[in-house]
Amino acid sequence: MGSPRVQPNTVLALDLSDIRKEYAQKMEHLATVRDGSTGELHQGYWLCDVTAAEVNGSEIVPLYQKLFSVEAQDFTSENAEVLAAIDLVRTHTQGRGIWTIDRGGDRKKLLEPLLDRGERFVIRSTGKRTVIDRRRLQGSVAEVAGRCRLRHQARIIKIQDGHEKTYELRYGAEPIRLPGRSEELWLVVVAGFGEEPLLLLTDLPVAARDSPSLWWIVQIYLTRWKIEETFRFVKQSYNLEDIRVMKYQRLKNLVILVTAVAYFAATFLGQQMKLRILCEKLLIISQRFFGIPPFRFYALADGIRRILSQTTFSPPETPPASLQLELTLGWEG
Repeated sequence: MGSPRVQPNTVLALDLSDIRKEYAQKMEHLATVRDGSTGELHQGYWLCDVTAAEVNGSEIVPLYQKLFSVEAQDFTSENAEVLAAIDLVRTHTQGRGIWTIDRGGDRKKLLEPLLDRGERFVIRSTGKRTVIDRRRLQGSVAEVAGRCRLRHQARIIKIQDGHEKTYELRYGAEPIRLPGRSEELWLVVVAGFGEEPLLLLTDLPVAARDSPSLWWIVQIYLTRWKIEETFRFVKQSYNLEDIRVMKYQRLKNLVILVTAVAYFAATFLGQQMKLRILCEKLLIISQRFFGIPPFRFYALADGIRRILSQTTFSPPETPPASLQLELTLGWEG
């Protein structure tokens, strides 16, 4: 159902997150997971998530979510889980979309399969990956980035939790290749988000001196800011960390059902809200070069919960005597 909403340049954000089960002791296949925001280690499960969004749009389309444990018997590797998600999505989207993956996505066992599949991607690098620069010299991504001239400038305003934060950015690009591969890649370097520059690896065609071409690459990655709120929305609004089934397969099944519910809330109910918030969105767009629209699916989920909580389970009323209850089968004479 979601695949027709994915256009050739739709961003497909793949994310690995976790479900914390700090107090669980007897749930099947509990494993040690690392909280991506705090770095803390705790008991729980991993989630592999794929969500689609447009660079200049506000619609979020949940496509895929799978729970897995490194302690489960059917677990092969994290790379295998990521590639299985990519292959399933690309089967339905017929190769449309541009993949974006956060740090760790530049590992060889993911980069090369993406290139082999002919997929387009924008991946944040840790800086450690060995590459070949324009002079055919080998070095780390961080070393090549240090020689990159940041010719272009931009300003963006990120709206988060009702507050605005302005970033003054400088960016540029360098052509690179992976050792042993012939494909031309680009390293896009963005300074201004923090002490360390943002390093993006992409196989998209780039004109190094063309600011709009480079800025499009940056925007593809920044679209993750919109999508990351979806990850939090699904976990918090549907209490994924408080589901107390004991069987591993049942928990996996419930995660799939929650993904379907999130898709319904995001695509169908979200469409009905657009007219009411159109004026507000136009105001935001007119005042902001790059703004993050307020995330409204929390309100949708809360509203659904409140409506359903007002209903009570009761036996059906006794039907009138004249109502024909028997089912007449077609072959009865």
